[in-house]
Amino acid sequence: MIRTFTATAAALAFAGTAFAGTAFTAKLETPMPKAEKIVAAKALWNCAEDTCSATLDRKTVRVSTCKRVAKELGKLAEFSNETEALSDADLERCNAVAKS
Repeated sequence: MIRTFTATAAALAFAGTAFAGTAFTAKLETPMPKAEKIVAAKALWNCAEDTCSATLDRKTVRVSTCKRVAKELGKLAEFSNETEALSDADLERCNAVAKS
């Protein structure tokens, strides 16, 4: 019984980290006049001035995700997480669909 409990606790701890999200940052080309919360790419983005942040259920920075964010937030100067950022060429592709 104790072994089952220990195994279950270990499995739940591992599952919690497996489903944990990754912090993403979107730097805006044009700062927002006031702080806002905006839903984009299935996440709630907290925006203040020229920076928006959210926790997403993915680990890599992709143009497709950036496009979903840019459609709601506008043109981005940078799109990144803790470990990587979009290249200038990918950011240009992302901004092609940005909200005006």
